[in-house]
Amino acid sequence: MTNVVLLGSTGSIGTSTIKVAEDLPDHIRLVGLAAGNNVGLLLQQAEKHRPEAISVADPDKAKLLKEKLGKDTQVYSGADGLLRLATLPSANIVLIAIVGTAG
Repeated sequence: MTNVVLLGSTGSIGTSTIKVAEDLPDHIRLVGLAAGNNVGLLLQQAEKHRPEAISVADPDKAKLLKEKLGKDTQVYSGADGLLRLATLPSANIVLIAIVGTAG
């Protein structure tokens, strides 16, 4: 099993990566997901894949996600959130699918 952190899970590369993970459930586990502002899609992804942690750009949106997901998923925000996901101890691979210098 390969544990993957996916930074940019709601963009085109991210959603394609998630489809691959869904096709290979015995081989790929999504342990971290990060998105910029598409909180609705990030929430759907988190509910379906139950990662250890997620991150979103806006701290206020992170609070909303915490309320919806409960204590099973750590919720982070901002650049610090991306760093926390990128250094998640359980991750074997970090796939960076975010635009610009944030990557």
